[in-house]
Formats: sequence, structure tokens, C-alpha cells
Amino acid sequence: MTATQVEKEKDLLAAKFDAEVREAGARLKVLQAQAEARKARADMNEISGLAAARERVKEDVANLKQKAAADYTVAKSAVEKEIKDLQVDIQRVSDRYTAWDAAREREFNARLDKADAQLGVWKAKADQKRAQQAMKRNDALATLEENIALARASSAAAKHQKYTAKAQEALDDAVRHFDQAYDAAAKRYEKS
Repeated sequence: MTATQVEKEKDLLAAKFDAEVREAGARLKVLQAQAEARKARADMNEISGLAAARERVKEDVANLKQKAAADYTVAKSAVEKEIKDLQVDIQRVSDRYTAWDAAREREFNARLDKADAQLGVWKAKADQKRAQQAMKRNDALATLEENIALARASSAAAKHQKYTAKAQEALDDAVRHFDQAYDAAAKRYEKS
């Protein structure tokens, strides 16, 4: 290989390594943002350590161009190993965040399912309460309706019997029952 070819290979390899280091830097920024969002101090420290390792690799890539031919092959292998190790460490942290996010999403979905089920229980209880209130209202109306009919019948009977003592007593009872039923219905419906 000529000296020009060696220099060209060094430049191409350095460009490749630079691109890999920039990619590692971008991935580290994403991880750092995620750690900061979670306020995870230990994770931020780990990511800072990886960022420092990235800087060392970046320096080694820059120094690679300056190496003599004999040292170049050893330096190239060392830089390749450093980049590979950095990429593996970044992937390990990234995988941990991805797993954590998936677990967090499953937990959130479980909470939503639980809330949805609880909402169904609360709606059923509210429907049951409304049904009971409707039944009570219906009972009050039926009682009032029945007492109106009885009062009318007692009034007609008293009139027909020319207001005898017994007819007047029956009419007084009908009036008392009617008043009670009317007051109960009025209380119930005046509130609504």
C-alpha cells in the first residue's frame, strides 16, 4: 500500500469512526433527556459516564490519524473495540429504558381498566338509586291517586247518605288520609 493509500484509508476510517461517535452522542442525548424527565439521578450519572467514554473515543479517533503505520493497526483495533463497547453500553441503557417504559405503559393501561370498571360500578349504583327513588315517587303518586279516589267516593257516599254521622266519620278519615298522601307527594316533588 502506498503512503497516499494509507492516508486515504486513515481518513475514511476516521470519518466512519467519527460518524459512529456522533451517533453514540445523539443516542446519549436522548437517554439523558429521558433520565432528566424521570429525575433518575443514578441513570443520569451512568449516562454522564457514557458521555465521558464517548469523549475519550472521540479523542482516540482524532489521534488515530497521527499514528505511524506500525502503531496504526493496534490503535485502529483499540478504537474499534472502544466504539463497540460504547455502543453496547448505550444499547444496554436504552433497552432498560424501553423495558421500563413498556412496564409503565402496562401499569397505566391496568389503571385505566380498573378506573373503567369502577366507573361501571358507580354508574350501576347511581342507576339503582335512581330506580329506587323513581319507585318511591311512583308509590307516593299511586298512594295519592288512591286517596283522591277514596276521598271522592267517601264524599259522594256522605252526600248520598245525607251526611249521616257514620258517613261524616268516613269522610273525615278520607280527608285525613288524602291530606297525608298529598303532603308526602308534595314534599317529594317540591324537592325535585
